[in-house]
Amino acid sequence: MAPKYPQTLDQGRLERAERLLCEVFGIAELREHQKLAGKNILQGKTTVYDVPTGGGKTIGFWYPFFYNWESKEDILISQNVALVVSPLNALMNSQADALREKGIPALAVNSEGGKIEDIFEQSMDGPVCLKHCVIFVSPEMALSTLFHEKVLKNKMFRENLVELVVDEAHSTSEWGEDFRPEYAELGKLLARILSGLPVLLASATMPEDVIHDTLFKVGLPQRSTHVAVSNAKCNVTLLVRILQHPSTTYADLLTLFPTNSNAEFPQTLVYVNSRTEAEEIQDFLCRHCLLHMSPNSIEFYHQNISDKRKREIQDGLRSGCLRCVIATDALGIVHPFFG
Repeated sequence: MAPKYPQTLDQGRLERAERLLCEVFGIAELREHQKLAGKNILQGKTTVYDVPTGGGKTIGFWYPFFYNWESKEDILISQNVALVVSPLNALMNSQADALREKGIPALAVNSEGGKIEDIFEQSMDGPVCLKHCVIFVSPEMALSTLFHEKVLKNKMFRENLVELVVDEAHSTSEWGEDFRPEYAELGKLLARILSGLPVLLASATMPEDVIHDTLFKVGLPQRSTHVAVSNAKCNVTLLVRILQHPSTTYADLLTLFPTNSNAEFPQTLVYVNSRTEAEEIQDFLCRHCLLHMSPNSIEFYHQNISDKRKREIQDGLRSGCLRCVIATDALGIVHPFFG
């Protein structure tokens, strides 16, 4: 049976939800796009949610929960659940950790974290209950036979599922042909869950052509609601420099170092196309770094380094100990490191 969604939302509950969201997440007030996205989900509307990195999209994800909670105590007894499809383990783990720190039960089901069995628990009086409000899965896991049989067919899960979030939804268009073909097959996931369940397609990079392609590939109507915030930043500019040396020497990257040898190296991310380039450039910069700089303040980051090392680099960026990281886009969608 398709879930029922009200055409008119209760204003008192909306105000209570927004107060509770602000309290739990430590913010002064919600942004308009967060309210719009949350209300759309509550009313059963599939929504393209296009907001820049650092714009607070994820709070919009959780708005529907707070509408149904009267206090923070309800968080621990709620059986409502959101399913979030996300492309990278590091991203899932980071988001699940952040929710748990706020007291919201969340689980990232992947090779580094939770298992499917961890989604449910046996209650004291017998029935099986949901242990988490938010379940993060990769597209590969979401489409697997095991997840279909153990989770999507589970009566408790189906009755309490309130929304499907496809995070980094542009990946459906950009990665779905070869690198992550399962992203292009997410329409199969929609066919396996409740008819009429609202879907939130979230991204920071969704131009019109990508929106149309994504909606087509997942089998959603082109008339889906669109909540968007411009990516234009008054403090961001593009600068193109002509190389003065062969690109394979990396010599032009020496301009990253301040001309004043005693000046602080500005915290910098250098993006490259391959793991080999990331490692070679890190080695080059370490060999040519300023005398007062520690070579340990320059690192490389790509998909193949260990999870422990990834966490150390992310922590180093946040603390400021790391001054330069040469990375593939494995780092680019994990976390907003710079405030």
